[in-house]
Amino acid sequence: MLHTLLKTTRTSLALQLHSNFKPLRLLTTYSKNPQIFIHEKQPNYFTFSLSRQPESIPIGTSQSTDPAPLDFHVDSHFKSLLDKTLADKIYNDFTFVMEAGTNANSFMPVYDFREIPRYSRTPYIEDVFGYVQVDDKGNIVPGSWQKNDMYEICSGKTGLCKFSDYMYETLQEEVEKEKKSYDN
Repeated sequence: MLHTLLKTTRTSLALQLHSNFKPLRLLTTYSKNPQIFIHEKQPNYFTFSLSRQPESIPIGTSQSTDPAPLDFHVDSHFKSLLDKTLADKIYNDFTFVMEAGTNANSFMPVYDFREIPRYSRTPYIEDVFGYVQVDDKGNIVPGSWQKNDMYEICSGKTGLCKFSDYMYETLQEEVEKEKKSYDN
């Protein structure tokens, strides 16, 4: 009788533990850019985010942890957030404020950091977020932001987007403010 009771209790406890068990999700960073976290939503379905928090606005999704442009689906909410943040905050980004000093009287490219152009070289068009006007004193002209519609969040050559430290921190804060749930 005691043996049967113990066996039943162990089985009941095992079933209870099993039903309360939530599988651990491993947090992985994108191999080409440690700014990006990979969250597995379903087997072989991944979201890529600037946040450790899986419910934050993702950059996009793919069925691969090393996505190519054809299998990477950019999140439209992130794209809008990126465009708005660049338009509003690029004037405070020390990297580009300093670079403007050497680009007087020009429309200076604001580029992705996945492949930083060599000195006095123009970055590839798909790596340029947009342009700002620089005055004759080397200062960025407020309100001059022009987005580049040819920018690729996922480039076949260099992978997913990479940001300056300032823009990374700013965007990370923005994606964590807004949460989004995915059923995909």
